[in-house]
Amino acid sequence: MTTKTRAIPEQDLFPLLQSIKNTQLKVYASLLYWLAARAGELLPYEHYQTKYKRDKKNQLIRDKKGHCIVESRIKLFTSPGIPFSTIQVKDNYIEFLQVPVFKTKKGIKETDYKTGLISKNKNPVYEDILNYVLKKKKIQEAKNKAAENSGSPPDTIYLFSKGVEDKDSEHFFWRFKKRLDRVMWKKGFTTHSLRKSRLTKAGNSSGDVFFVKDISGHKSIGMASEYVAKKRLLDNMKKYEGFKEWIKKKLGRELVIMISFLLWLGTILLVLFLLIYFINKNIL
Repeated sequence: MTTKTRAIPEQDLFPLLQSIKNTQLKVYASLLYWLAARAGELLPYEHYQTKYKRDKKNQLIRDKKGHCIVESRIKLFTSPGIPFSTIQVKDNYIEFLQVPVFKTKKGIKETDYKTGLISKNKNPVYEDILNYVLKKKKIQEAKNKAAENSGSPPDTIYLFSKGVEDKDSEHFFWRFKKRLDRVMWKKGFTTHSLRKSRLTKAGNSSGDVFFVKDISGHKSIGMASEYVAKKRLLDNMKKYEGFKEWIKKKLGRELVIMISFLLWLGTILLVLFLLIYFINKNIL
């Protein structure tokens, strides 16, 4: 089965999310969809600029295992993920006030932020997300209380944090993402398909390029308009099909009248022509 970044059909999306057994992984995949986020924006992520060794012909130099040999590695920025303190749980929705967004300015990537909202309405995985957030809330409250008793500042809790077995946040990111990759690949999709599915649905349902730009975090309207153009195309096709039906119905009756009129007019002209012909012949 081929794997490529394409939107997941709506009827297959939620069954796919519900099929993920690990709760943390299910919540992560669900947030990638609802927040239209990239894989590295929700997890602790360290972004490096890596330069690989090349030969005189500018070909990559590889080791015995076929891996490219690294010449230099510069750390550009670190994104810790979503701080739990920026998440607000309401009656029928969960609001995210600080969702990281990766942007590039003058060739250098950096972190910006956007907001997001997950509603309970028509969301089969809402309870899983809510329970996970409430569990994190208890951990945050316990740490805040311990910090208050000791007189030290409270630690910042993030929605997804690296485990004890992880060497660093980069190791955690790749270990965690690969687990989701395996789930998505089995279905013929990629992790980025979740973000694309959300933006495609938003573009098709609203047709508002500014709304798509806000939820995607795209810097330019041009990139967001790619998801809206399809909506406009479908609308135009529907209008065209409707116009064709209207023409058929309208012309069905009008055409009969027009043909009848032309036959009647043709008959009169033919009679007049014959009268003039015979009158001229008798005169001559």
